[in-house]
Amino acid sequence: MLTLRGAFVYERDSSHSLLTANQALFIAPGDVSRDRFVDDSPLDYMLVTPHSDAVGALVGERPAAEMRKRRDTHVSGASARLQHAASALWNLYQRDSHDVTEIEESSVELLSLLFCSPAPRRRAGKGHSNLISAVKELIGSGRDRWSLTAIAAQLQVSPAYLTDLFRRYEGVSIARYQRRLRLSRALVELPHTADIAALALDLGFSSHAHFSTAFRATYGETPSRYRERF
Repeated sequence: MLTLRGAFVYERDSSHSLLTANQALFIAPGDVSRDRFVDDSPLDYMLVTPHSDAVGALVGERPAAEMRKRRDTHVSGASARLQHAASALWNLYQRDSHDVTEIEESSVELLSLLFCSPAPRRRAGKGHSNLISAVKELIGSGRDRWSLTAIAAQLQVSPAYLTDLFRRYEGVSIARYQRRLRLSRALVELPHTADIAALALDLGFSSHAHFSTAFRATYGETPSRYRERF
């Protein structure tokens, strides 16, 4: 359980713990508790209940095995990265439009921070460069939308490993990389389209508004203004 805003007390038997956004609560299966508010402040929290098989598929079998071994309820510190990852996933779900790849990447990051020890980073060799090139080849022109799990399965690596490697050496996430490809298509196709909303859907955006927001954030003008200019 990750608290995003506010605080509450988690009571179990004779023990109790105060939970804020600075702590993460790991709850053993079957645990029964009584929770209570500490004040009238708004309380937002996220309950993460991943199956061990899902953890194994996303971030590796070793963390999944550790998760299966862990049966005790305990409180752990929540790092700034964990807080950021939890809030990112929360905010993605609050948006009117959901990018599945973004949600996958946020989920992978969150689970990695919860169940994996940070690994030391090192410079990529030829094998890493080849893997990044393979990702770009699969993504292609951006016409076909690939999910993170589909890319990882195709290349026979874990989504967590692929996410970290791509971000380290490309400077952006796979989701943002794909979006930029789709937006670059729009630069070519906008001058020739009569229906921007239809183009937005064809490019994989959920709505005209979603597309316009992404386009303006990237290029500094709206799609309609761009079309008028050309």
